[in-house]
Amino acid sequence: MHETTAVRPEARERLRLAALDDLGIMGTGAEERFDRITRMARQLFGVPIAEINFIDQDHQFTKSPQASGGPTFGPRADSFCDVVVQQPDIVVVPDALEDDRFAHRGSVTGEPHIRFYAGRPLSVSDGARVGTICLVDTAPRGLTDEDQALLDELGEWVERELRHVHAADHARRTQQRMLPAPLAQGDGFTVAGFTQPYSEVAGDYFASISSPGRVDVTLTDVMGKGYSAAIIAAMVRSAFQARPGWQPAEAVSAVNEQLLGDLSATGTFATVFHAALDTRTGLLRYADAGHGLSVVIRADGTLERLASADLPIGIADGDAWTTRETTLAPGEVLFSCSDGALDLYDGTISALDELAELVRRSADDEGLFAELSDVIGALRPDDDVTMLVVRRDEKNESDR
Repeated sequence: MHETTAVRPEARERLRLAALDDLGIMGTGAEERFDRITRMARQLFGVPIAEINFIDQDHQFTKSPQASGGPTFGPRADSFCDVVVQQPDIVVVPDALEDDRFAHRGSVTGEPHIRFYAGRPLSVSDGARVGTICLVDTAPRGLTDEDQALLDELGEWVERELRHVHAADHARRTQQRMLPAPLAQGDGFTVAGFTQPYSEVAGDYFASISSPGRVDVTLTDVMGKGYSAAIIAAMVRSAFQARPGWQPAEAVSAVNEQLLGDLSATGTFATVFHAALDTRTGLLRYADAGHGLSVVIRADGTLERLASADLPIGIADGDAWTTRETTLAPGEVLFSCSDGALDLYDGTISALDELAELVRRSADDEGLFAELSDVIGALRPDDDVTMLVVRRDEKNESDR
């Protein structure tokens, strides 16, 4: 453990609170990654209470364990852990009634009647101390040097988990910020998308690029999920973003040529739906690289699935893709989804009918994505879920 570079106490507190805020952990739910540490601490030290706590400006938040229906926040002023985060070393209190710092505190004079306490500060970026792992007993006792070394090791374990939480949250926010905002074209078209990762980041992505009279849209589903799939997805996204205005099949072929070596080296491939929409006429030119999960909902309610026998990218070299055409008439909708969306229903291709009905009955994309999010929350599919939706108004702007 190491102390933060010497700064004034008020400046150190600002840095500490900023680091805690960056973690985004205050008020979050129970997590097994932390609960297993406090369970082990209780067993190793033979104490009735072992906790992981975080201290903000006014409160102590108990991250682990969280009692069912019990409070997770308490006043900072009554917290032993508040003393611990203000210095770099383990604090051991053999008998709180004999310690002037704690004897008057409500947790000593009342429930849970703390007598013994040992707390190890938890540090994150630049040594900012954001919380503690602590041991509590209702009877006085000591802590040997070996015990303190063991508590220090448990604290290092918690810090590794916190670094993982921070890195994962940062990756998630970065990926979310790269998603395009909903697009409304003056020609009467809207484009919007939705992604819900299975874990912190998704191996699916959607993208749109607008130019006068044209919108290019892409939905890609990389084999696998998690960080490795997200890295590949970012590569694919960048390769397509570098080719605005290309014919769809030519763009897919060029992206495949650019990335084939990396995809082959990592044993990865990606399915792609890539389309160019003429917003003046509704003509949609598209290439489908092994995706097959794109549907046009026609004005009369019928469905047209846009699919092909063309290969995903990352499988083979050459010009294996064809540009195909269809038209979006007024009042019609195109949607494309990743295969994780099929798992929201029966997991087969017939789930596209269910998804089409979900799109059809939604008055707008905001409502559609909210309902989709609710379904995901209830079913918790074992994959990323992404959807891209292109709508054409019932009347063009020029008709109004």
